[in-house]
Amino acid sequence: MDLQTLKKLLDSYSNINEINYYDETDSTNQRAKEYINSQDVSSAKLPQLFVSEIQNAGRGRLGRSWVSPPNEGIWMSYLCKPALSPEQIPSVTLLAGLAVARAINSFALQKSIFNLEAQIKWPNDIVINKKKICGILTELIGSTSCIVCGIGINVNSLTFPDELSNKATSLLKETGVVWNREKLIAVIIKNLEDLIYAYEKSGDLEFILYDYNRLLVNLDNEVIITDNSDLGGASNEGTYISRGIDKTGALIIEDSNGNRKNVSSGEVSVRGIYGYV
Repeated sequence: MDLQTLKKLLDSYSNINEINYYDETDSTNQRAKEYINSQDVSSAKLPQLFVSEIQNAGRGRLGRSWVSPPNEGIWMSYLCKPALSPEQIPSVTLLAGLAVARAINSFALQKSIFNLEAQIKWPNDIVINKKKICGILTELIGSTSCIVCGIGINVNSLTFPDELSNKATSLLKETGVVWNREKLIAVIIKNLEDLIYAYEKSGDLEFILYDYNRLLVNLDNEVIITDNSDLGGASNEGTYISRGIDKTGALIIEDSNGNRKNVSSGEVSVRGIYGYV
């Protein structure tokens, strides 16, 4: 990672106040949380970006581990204090997913790669050709009203552990082109900041529905819903048709009788009827 190049790009593209770079760390989300918990939030210089060349204890959603090898990917966390309610915070994950997908797709067009499209697997994965390239983990930090959005992207990786080889890929593997990580980070952060600002102003996700649902990999297809928490009522487990998200960020699912219900990302996992997507 060329830190000087990254700083110049972020100065031009974003509102980042400070970049915290590590050759190796356990988790960039953890570093961001330690920073904000160590001081008076009112004096914190936000937003900040935490980036590591190697992340040896990265986590995904539901506590899953994330493999983060050196010189190949983007392992970063965006720390900010948005003007959002606690109920709105989970939707930042959706905004981050859209920010990543838009950045990848715009870069692909610039490189004249016309057969590649990054899609979204609700709520927090980005996929290409039905394989995962990006995971996102957004966390509210205690009572600080600050959030940290962790983003891990397989950029220039060529190999994966055996257990991931059938469901993970990278931008390099899919395109045969080495991608500039610094430029990709800058564009993602720019997109994310613009989307968060728009969300603060609008109060809901109506403004992204068309673009988000267009990129939703399982839209109008069968998905398997698996409960991850006690919903205090009837289980949502089973097979449904995915009908996209609503303006709160919930996924709309439809059963075999045409009945629809909305589920939140904290309640369920979604996977395709024939595998990962």
